[in-house]
Amino acid sequence: MNKIIKSMFLSMLICILCTIPTFAMGSAENAALLKGRTEQIVVKPQPRGSIISTGTLRISNGQDGSIGVFMQTLAHVDVDETVFGIYLDRWIESEERWVNVDHFTFSYTKEEYPDEDLAMKSLSFKIIGQPVDCYYRLRGLHAVVLNGMREMLTTETQGVLLTKE
Repeated sequence: MNKIIKSMFLSMLICILCTIPTFAMGSAENAALLKGRTEQIVVKPQPRGSIISTGTLRISNGQDGSIGVFMQTLAHVDVDETVFGIYLDRWIESEERWVNVDHFTFSYTKEEYPDEDLAMKSLSFKIIGQPVDCYYRLRGLHAVVLNGMREMLTTETQGVLLTKE
């Protein structure tokens, strides 16, 4: 009996002493800058989504002072509404952080676009008027609505240097 009590006490002591607190290290600022690359594509599948299948976001340096943007949302089924939210960030070297400089929102509904396939919606455009020789990244919000249920997915590119050649 004495041996059982000692072994239980020893096991409890080991459990208490071996418990080590752990803390998650968050990366609040994604400072990945792609030097020498003119384009970056992010394809992110929705692991637990019942409506959204995949979100794609691409940033490209047009090498004429323009930033190319491509965004696509793929859904498993035909949806009632697809919404794109695009945020353009510039890297501030002196502060070592990203700053939002522009944003765009696009919404497509079945009522406005009855002939469009909203289950596979994409858009592309160019952003002009931003200072060159700076790094830019895109953050994207892919949202769909189906029978009143909403589902969202976020994507984020790394920084691409904007040049004018």
